[in-house]
Amino acid sequence: MSISFNLNEYSITIEGTTLKLLRKEFLLLDFLYQNKNQTLTRDQLLQAVWPLQVPSDRTVDDHIYRLRKKLKKWDNVVTIETVKGLGYKLVLYVPFHESHEIAHDMEFQSLTKNLISKYHLYGHGQAIQQLIDGSTFGIQLDDKHRLLVNFLQGDFLSILHSAELTNKEKALPLFGLYLLLEKDTKLVDYYLTNLELKQYFDEEDKEEIDLIRILFELRKGNNDLAKSLLIQADSNISPKLVGFYGFFQINWLTYAISIKDWDLAEQKIDVLSSFFEQHPFQREYGLFLTLKGIYHFYVKRKVIAVNYFTQAFTVLKKTKFAFPTIHALYIADILRVKDISEEASEMLAMKTEEVYEQYELPLLTIKIKKFLDSIL
Repeated sequence: MSISFNLNEYSITIEGTTLKLLRKEFLLLDFLYQNKNQTLTRDQLLQAVWPLQVPSDRTVDDHIYRLRKKLKKWDNVVTIETVKGLGYKLVLYVPFHESHEIAHDMEFQSLTKNLISKYHLYGHGQAIQQLIDGSTFGIQLDDKHRLLVNFLQGDFLSILHSAELTNKEKALPLFGLYLLLEKDTKLVDYYLTNLELKQYFDEEDKEEIDLIRILFELRKGNNDLAKSLLIQADSNISPKLVGFYGFFQINWLTYAISIKDWDLAEQKIDVLSSFFEQHPFQREYGLFLTLKGIYHFYVKRKVIAVNYFTQAFTVLKKTKFAFPTIHALYIADILRVKDISEEASEMLAMKTEEVYEQYELPLLTIKIKKFLDSIL
């Protein structure tokens, strides 16, 4: 038995039914779920859900009471137990008659994970959620895959608080997010260098780290170094690596716009247009539309630029993934879009405010920094 969490709407799906919660109820239940079958003290719950406030223990008790009322219909599969003198524990039950025999078939589970990987590749977050929520196919993700899905959809704290993942497994996704949020480039440099020195990244992460480093050098204004890294990566990231190639060419286009090389920019726009004709990956396509909008703002085609910006954020929103939208805002910041167009500045300000509030990104930045400090 599992519960699916939708951070965008503060709702959960349980046994195919969607239940809306208040924001703090959602965050409290999510934290309990990530630490299911473990006793959590009131202080732990207060720190996780109300970190910048000074509520009383009664605040936790009141929210637990409300959650129990809302979950009463499913008390045969999920309960929040009181552990006398200590705190609370969320317990999940798996009724025998609801268990799918096929869910235990290793071949089926392998096919399921491949299907989810494909949906992720194509940027179809809603399809992933529907696949997991539906009980027809007996799909039961293990905790690590469920955490990945939650993270992609914007439940970033799920990985941060997870007891199932090792610090090494948490390091790359959390650092990648921190890179996009932290304004102090010296701090990011420090963490990147030390994470590599302490071998928190594996050889299989090389392409992803290369992409991160290129983007970061562009952020620092080191265009020559970014170009050198792009040329080096040309031999490693071929069109056959479709999961990385789109992002790699997006970095090339970001570089071209950064140095105002419009011939190179148009060349990379053509390369990416051809790529998306064959591989309609929506996350990368949303980033591509963002860059096309920025390009047209720079060459004074304002009407076309605004249209691309509007399309970009529509595509990114439809993916149901939070990370690409934050990525798009980071690229816009690298390319100083706010300085070249009042319309672009207004659109980005509205989107930034919306995303930062929805996912509590300032607080999240602080929490990730604390995590990185704790492991280095």
